[in-house]
Amino acid sequence: MVADRMFPFACLRIAASLRALFLVSILCGLARGQELEFSAEADEAFADLESQLLDSQVSESESEFCSPEAAQFDEWEDILDESPGMMTEHELTPFDWMRHFGFRHSSTHGRNVGKGVPLEGTSWLNRPYHVDWFLGPLLGDDLITNRVSQDNVLFGGLRIGWDFDYYWGIEWRFAWADPRASYSEPIIEPVDVSFFVTDVDVLYYPWGDSKVRPYLLWGFGVTQLDFRDDAGLNRHATLATMPFGAGVKFHQWPWLVWRMELLNNLAFGADDLSTMNNVSLSAGMEWRLGARPASYWPWRTSRKIW
Repeated sequence: MVADRMFPFACLRIAASLRALFLVSILCGLARGQELEFSAEADEAFADLESQLLDSQVSESESEFCSPEAAQFDEWEDILDESPGMMTEHELTPFDWMRHFGFRHSSTHGRNVGKGVPLEGTSWLNRPYHVDWFLGPLLGDDLITNRVSQDNVLFGGLRIGWDFDYYWGIEWRFAWADPRASYSEPIIEPVDVSFFVTDVDVLYYPWGDSKVRPYLLWGFGVTQLDFRDDAGLNRHATLATMPFGAGVKFHQWPWLVWRMELLNNLAFGADDLSTMNNVSLSAGMEWRLGARPASYWPWRTSRKIW
């Protein structure tokens, strides 16, 4: 009996629950629809905004690259900045300026110009100092024009020098000769002439640090002459001298160099003496000095720097 009475109430409760679930499902469906509709509208708005931004970027890039200013280059800037250790135009030494006259210097042309078998593993500047002797014929000129002349004779001497650059050097020369004097009228017995010359010379090596090393030479000094003139008077004269010419050196060993040169020992006349072109052709040998000490690196203790 109790069960029969409770059955209608249970059915009513189930019906009420189903109705509530149905209402909840309807409300949820409506909310889901509104959310979906809002999400679609948001996606569409974001797509419109993205397209607008893309169009604005494209228009800006087109205006940037299509404008005349886009074809102009930036202002030139040096890749390497001048540092205090680099030589500027105002810091060039006098020998650096010689390049304007066609001469070379290590600051502008390096060690060599690739001619004359460039030295490798050694250098002229490793032994920059030298002492040498030379010997050769001297073709003497007239002492007094058409009156007293000097015969050809053997000419020799010594030199000391210093190569202070791959292309430049300086020397001090001492040379002697004893030519026989000749007279236009043999009124007296011929006698020997004492001929002595000393000068300081500048050498220019156009090929630089090479095994075969041609050079040009120019200098200034004095020539001393002692002789008897055609009147029987003893003459003692000191004349200003300007030697100039050319030669070549050959690097045999680090300490030994062979040398040959042709010079005009130009002596300017004074006191009735003629201006003389005393031409000499000489050969000699240099002894190179100033080598660096031995290298004491751990792996080769006996290695020397040439």
